[in-house]
Amino acid sequence: MPTILEGFNEQRTPMSRALRTKKCKKEGLLGHVNTHMHDKCYSNLLLLLLLLLLVVVIVVVVVVVVVVVVVEVVVVVVVVVVVEVVVVVATVLVVVVAEIVVIVVVVVVVVVVVVVVVVIVVLK
Repeated sequence: MPTILEGFNEQRTPMSRALRTKKCKKEGLLGHVNTHMHDKCYSNLLLLLLLLLLVVVIVVVVVVVVVVVVVEVVVVVVVVVVVEVVVVVATVLVVVVAEIVVIVVVVVVVVVVVVVVVVIVVLK
């Protein structure tokens, strides 16, 4: 016993069958277009991913360059500060040593003068 759908198919006229066949062929073509669009969609997604990867790489390179420049600036500043501290310490040491030398020379001169005065007084 035929089902309702089979009975409906049997009742088609040759013209309605031809239209149905044409419609099926159109759907087949549209299926191909959909597949083509699907492939284009994937290629667009791949291009977007490549663009995103390029942006990430550029950002990483910029960050690395900035970090390197900042580190170099910090190193230069530290070196300059250390050199200035060494110069200040050396200057202070030179001044202190010079003062000590002056004090020693003054003491020696005073002692020599005292000895000369004592010798002159004793010999007179």
